[in-house]
Amino acid sequence: SMKKNGLFWMVFLLSITGCAHPISGDFRSQVDPDLSFNQILQSPNNYVGKNVVLAGTIVKKRNSKDVTEIEVVEKDLDCFGYPSLSDQSRGRFLFRKQGYLEAEIFAKGRIVTGGGTVVGTKSGKIGEVEYEFPVIEVEEIKLWDAPDYRYPPYGYGPYIPGWGIYSYYPYHPYRPRRFD
Repeated sequence: SMKKNGLFWMVFLLSITGCAHPISGDFRSQVDPDLSFNQILQSPNNYVGKNVVLAGTIVKKRNSKDVTEIEVVEKDLDCFGYPSLSDQSRGRFLFRKQGYLEAEIFAKGRIVTGGGTVVGTKSGKIGEVEYEFPVIEVEEIKLWDAPDYRYPPYGYGPYIPGWGIYSYYPYHPYRPRRFD
């Protein structure tokens, strides 16, 4: 029947517009969902060897001969792997990657999501203040392009009547909000 068909298509559309996450499902299945960034920040050495997915805004980047370190201001993640646009952050961490990452690409202000393993801490400074940065040895890293970041790489979900002509599901904070 038509009705049954419609329901099938709605479920199908929802499934394909679901969480298109930049970090592979394989990696995410090895992440402890109960481990918060706060816990890692407070005692990183207790969580060495744990896999995490973190995201935020790049503050600076340091390249040495065989390692690149990216200092990131941590932000909350949504199910699409996007960091939130709010100014709230619980702190900073370092993504460490073997090899050289292009400075221009991993520039200050860029948005990044990465999956990796907690490997310990590194002492540094934020301004004049001493700071212990949790260090994440990154396995998978996704740098969001500015357009990507505003308009995530998935289609609109099905139109839901009664939500106004521009309200589609899933609503995402990066899409420009239009109110009619």
